[in-house]
Parts: sequence; structure tokens; C-alpha cells
Amino acid sequence: MSPEEWTYLVVLLTSIPIGFLFKKAGPGLKRWGAAAVGLGLTLFTCGPHTLHSLITILGTWALIQAQPCSCHALALAWTFSYLLFFRALSLLGLPTPTPFTNAVQLLLTLKLVSLASEVQDLHLAQRKEMASGFSKGPSLGLLPDVPSLMETLSYSYCYVGIMTGPFFRYRTYLDWLEQPFPGAVPSLRPLLRRAWPAPLFGLLFLLSSHLFPLEAVREDAFYARPLPARLFYMVPVFFAFRMRFYVAWIAAECGCIAAGFGAYPVAAKARAGGGPTLQCPPPSSPEEAASLEYDYETIRNIDCYGTDFCVRVRAGMRYWNMTVQWWLAQYIYKSAPSRSYVFRSSVLNPMDSGQTFGNLGPAQLRRNLNELAKPCFLNS
Repeated sequence: MSPEEWTYLVVLLTSIPIGFLFKKAGPGLKRWGAAAVGLGLTLFTCGPHTLHSLITILGTWALIQAQPCSCHALALAWTFSYLLFFRALSLLGLPTPTPFTNAVQLLLTLKLVSLASEVQDLHLAQRKEMASGFSKGPSLGLLPDVPSLMETLSYSYCYVGIMTGPFFRYRTYLDWLEQPFPGAVPSLRPLLRRAWPAPLFGLLFLLSSHLFPLEAVREDAFYARPLPARLFYMVPVFFAFRMRFYVAWIAAECGCIAAGFGAYPVAAKARAGGGPTLQCPPPSSPEEAASLEYDYETIRNIDCYGTDFCVRVRAGMRYWNMTVQWWLAQYIYKSAPSRSYVFRSSVLNPMDSGQTFGNLGPAQLRRNLNELAKPCFLNS
């Protein structure tokens, strides 16, 4: 394992006990404590390159304040434009960011585009209420108000998934801060149920990467082997790749579970990335909260069994990096022009068939979407 991979592993494992500390804290301590931990991790791993994330946040917040009714498209254009600049730093003669900065920037792009979309939905809902002349009840997933700059910063730098995912919406983050009776939400048992395969996957990763090292394909001797042997070598190399990400994503999910992050009643039928799909009234007492059955589907990022044993590539894509797949469907595909068959197909078809986003132009947007469709860490 490389030094960067060891750093990621330490960050992931450290987030689990930190999560237990934050689980029963009040909203203020959760908000600012989690942001302080996340900012500290960012400064430690990214150093002065943390400035890139701050510029992206400030630019998005300014767009939200200036044009709340159309901030989704503006935030999408701004964050991807800055991602283009970020990718071209070495070409411009500027210091090259660390791999950790790359991971933070990718996750931040997802979160800020999502935040802008949620603010736009809130603004449109408020305009409809004013036009109709009466106030409706609380809508599922709608924000109570537009977040301030400090609230936007706290969401952006929350330590949960800051370098590894899973992606989560601002509404999910807000639900965690305002979680009623967090002590009644189970954490330890769901964490153990989720974590038990990780040691096995880690052992398989170490074994397969030792027997079939990736560095071997860079040697001239590798290309002297027969073609069938070279083709077979792809199988164990990709197996080691999957095992590595299984361990990392399971550890990331365990960090969320330890904090009670993304926990919703089963009756809410939460989806990975999106959160609840059905309205579920909050419990009114600790006893009622303890009697509910909870799940952590909102922060579920990988279905290992489904990925390895599904019979269709389309299903396999849905089991892999699930929160980012939801983000792509929600904020890219659904916002595409309804009659633009080529554009919509270029986004939908790769998600259905497992191809890369090769049909999505222009070229840089295609590369950026490729990065977002990949796991959002260890992309050095």
C-alpha cells in the first residue's frame, strides 16, 4: 500500500470513534465540531491547496445569493469550470495539488451542486405558495430556509465523507443535526453488521495485490508473455481493485453509522444519496424513537454482493458507488433538456450499460463526469 492509501485508511478508521462522540451531541456541537474536524483534516492533508475548496464554496454561495431561482445551472457551470481550472494547474505552471485535494474537490463539487439545487427547489416552492395565496405543509426533502455562509461552510467541511464519500445532501446533513432523540438510534449493531466482511476483503486485497502486482504491467517483461496470459492478468488486478474499494467504502459507511448519520425509519424508504422517499413524522418521545426500526440506506455506497454476483451490467452499475449514481441521475440526467435525445442518452446509457461517459461532450465535461462516476478517492 502506498503512503496515501495508509493515510486514507487512518482517516477512515479514526472517523468511527469520532462518530460515536458526536452521535449524542447537540446540533451546535455537531455542526461546528464536525466542521472543525473536517477542516482540520483538509488542512493537514491538503495544506495551502485548501484554498481551492474555499474559493469553490464562496463562489457557489455567491451564486445562490444572487440568483436563487436559477442557481442549480449556475453552480453546475461554476463548479465544473473550476474543476477544469483545477485539473489544468500543472499545465499553467502552478503547484500541483495533492491527491487528497483532488478527493476533497470532487466530493465538494457533488455537495455544492446538490445544495444549489435544493435552494432552487425551495425558492420555486415559495414562489408557488405566494402565487396560490396559501401556505402548504412541509414538503418531503425541502429545506426550511436558505443556508447562510457559515452553514454552507459547515456542510462543506463536515468530516463525514469529506475525502471518501458517501455523498449526502444538505437535507440529510440537516436531519442529522436536528435528529430527535439520537440516543435511541442504533449504531453499534448496524456498524458490526456492515463491517464484518471488511477484514476478509482486506486480506483478499493484500493477497491478490501481492501475487499479481499492478506494477508488473509497466515492465517490458510483461509484454513478452503470451496474449492469453496478459488478458488473464486483468482478472486478479481488477479483483484487487474491487477489494480495496470495498474496504474503503465499508469503513466510510461505518463512520457514518457510528455517528447516526443518515439514519431514518425503515418506513421512510430511504434511497442511497437521496434520503427518504416517504413522509415519516418524527418521534415525539424517546420510547417512541426506540420502538422504531431504522436503516442507513441513505449513506449506503456499495452493495458488494450485488456488484460481484449480479447477472446484468446495468444492475452492477447501480450497486457500485450508489450515492454518486443517484447524484448523476438527479442533477445531470433529469436536468438535461427534455427533447435533447442525444444529450440525455449520453448520460443515461452509460449508467445503464456500465460504459464510461464517452459520449458526453465537450471533452473536459466528459472527463469531469468520468471522475465523478469513479470512486471519489484514491484517484491519484
